[in-house]
Amino acid sequence: MLKIKIAGYTIEVVEDENILANESRIGEYSSYEQKIKLHPGLTEQQKNETLIHEVLEAINDIYELGLEHDEQLCKLSVAIHQIIVDNNNII
Repeated sequence: MLKIKIAGYTIEVVEDENILANESRIGEYSSYEQKIKLHPGLTEQQKNETLIHEVLEAINDIYELGLEHDEQLCKLSVAIHQIIVDNNNII
């Protein structure tokens, strides 16, 4: 079982077959369960990008940032993933 700490919370990261990839939902953050759920059939790239997205969702929720999902969180997660992948020699 993987865990990530965000703002003092320990968030469990699990694969969950109930996440329906065909509905454009391949990941989910639950503040109630303190879990990030990822669809198990994701490629490594999809898994990493989705994890970054769900971590941003958790940060947005915990700190009550009010970031808009499509216009801000989705774009930020893609940008951060690209920066990490393309600069893995320093990050």
